[in-house]
Amino acid sequence: MLRRSQPLGVNVNPPIARSLTLVNETDLALATIHPDRQLSFEGAFNFRDLGGYTTVDGRMVKWRTLFRADAVHRLPDSELDQLAEIGLRTVIDLRTGSEVEEGHLHDPNRGITHVHLDVLGQVWKPSELDEDADARVVLSELYVHMLDIGAPALSEAFRTLAQSENLPAVFHCAAGKDRTGVLAAMVLSTIGVADHVIVADYAISGTNMAELIERLKRDRPEALTAMNDQPSAYLAAPPEAMDRLLAHVNSEYGSMTGYVKSIGIDSDVIEALASVLLD
Repeated sequence: MLRRSQPLGVNVNPPIARSLTLVNETDLALATIHPDRQLSFEGAFNFRDLGGYTTVDGRMVKWRTLFRADAVHRLPDSELDQLAEIGLRTVIDLRTGSEVEEGHLHDPNRGITHVHLDVLGQVWKPSELDEDADARVVLSELYVHMLDIGAPALSEAFRTLAQSENLPAVFHCAAGKDRTGVLAAMVLSTIGVADHVIVADYAISGTNMAELIERLKRDRPEALTAMNDQPSAYLAAPPEAMDRLLAHVNSEYGSMTGYVKSIGIDSDVIEALASVLLD
């Protein structure tokens, strides 16, 4: 469980009319099977294109327009050149200030601008998780907490992505799983992508975390040792965690659009986001 001085005062286990087992092998395969989904980089293990997902009204998210990723500051020049070829303009960095000090991607020569929007600050740290915490519960609780304390940063990220001059763009945190997963859910749900697709997209991070561990075994065993010191829940991406978040949003706000409007984003911005991201 999260250790904190006061309870969050939110219910991450609301009555859910739909099943908590939305993600099946078919959903996950549809999310991962497209050859353009995962960008293969040595400097980043969880860099993914959000293109190709269809909305409930039959439109499709544009390819090579919006990406989600883990920390991108370790990309070598050759891989930065690949991003420049895509036309990447904006990097939205959701990490804390101390994480950004470790390195960040800002490359005016390649036309790439860094935008720092700290979602969590110092409110939560991996060390605050109990080792035996249930990842499905503790992560969903964290994600709901992000919607509250991270609302200013999430709102600004949403507005940034709704402006065509900022695209193509990538948003990222450290592992591309938690903070990134919440913003991905916020964006995809608001433009009309179905919940089960969003959950399946989130679950890809679990597969990619396994790949990261293999990379660390090979290239950076000291980093793997540090990772193994973290509670296991921090390394997981159980589909139920994202499903619980979406259920909470639907229960509390009616929809993700309801949440987005509650943090000050008006219909014009929502429509602009859909316009720039959807075919």
